[in-house]
Amino acid sequence: MALNSHTTQEFFKARQVSTDLPHDDYGPRLNIAIWFLTGVATVFLTLRLYCKHIRQKKLWWDDYILIAAFVALLAQTSLLSVCIHLGLGKHSWDITDWVSYLYVANITGVCSIIAATWSKTSFAVTLLRLSTGWMRRLIWFIIASVNIFLGLSCIFTYVQCKPVRRLWDTSIPGACWPQDVIIKYNSFSSAWSGAMDILLATLPWRLINTLTLNKKERIGVLVGMSLGSLAGVTSIAKTATLSAIKNPDTIATVSLMILATAETVITIVAASIPVLRVFIRNTMQSQSSRDNSQKTQLSRNISGFEFLTPPSPVRIDTSKKGEFSIG
Repeated sequence: MALNSHTTQEFFKARQVSTDLPHDDYGPRLNIAIWFLTGVATVFLTLRLYCKHIRQKKLWWDDYILIAAFVALLAQTSLLSVCIHLGLGKHSWDITDWVSYLYVANITGVCSIIAATWSKTSFAVTLLRLSTGWMRRLIWFIIASVNIFLGLSCIFTYVQCKPVRRLWDTSIPGACWPQDVIIKYNSFSSAWSGAMDILLATLPWRLINTLTLNKKERIGVLVGMSLGSLAGVTSIAKTATLSAIKNPDTIATVSLMILATAETVITIVAASIPVLRVFIRNTMQSQSSRDNSQKTQLSRNISGFEFLTPPSPVRIDTSKKGEFSIG
């Protein structure tokens, strides 16, 4: 999402010829979409932490990293709302405060990259607990490469212009890298990130085979953890929309914003489902045990009632000597 002075100059040119141009505003719908997605992540992460608490399990590194990713996602969504207030979702000729818009937009882009990076790292760290040998080394390679490549995307956002302030204020003298350099590198890092998501999603299929689980539990774990592949597909789809950054019309970046938010949300959901699955399974087993216990106790009570029921009284018919009957 990083924008620079080249794009800004195009924005000003577009604004100068804005006569009789459309004035669409996708901002409100974009705002609803990103907050809905963030709400989904909030629900799943909260349930994950609640399950850990109710089972009296201590938080581990993957939990803390996922919480940090969620904080970055929340910052990203909040800043996107600020961008929408400043004109995101509108055509470039309808934006008036470009300095503020570009300043906030670049911070938002960095938060988006951090959220995606840390959510993927959390998922990989979870797999580290189950892996050994070459698979463990592979996961460490994925963690390192994703953090390095996406980390460089954050750094390049602010080193591409000298002085830095020229990134959002073109009135300041200076120079910036060619915009294609940033777009090509961000496309590479996003595609790499998506490919690593898909690779991470395939590893549980091998890891789960080493665990003693029944068929139903095995399928549940595999399906839950393999949802990470959707984040990979989203990341690759986002790569195809990165070229919208150099589009002189800001309305072209709306799809990019939604995909960037969805990428992190899907990863958080995928990382939380295995924990929720264990909690739901244990809850159902506990409920089944209680039901069986209640049925057993009810059966015993019925048997005891029948045993304690006094026998029918013996009635002697005095009208006939030597005869009696049971009443």
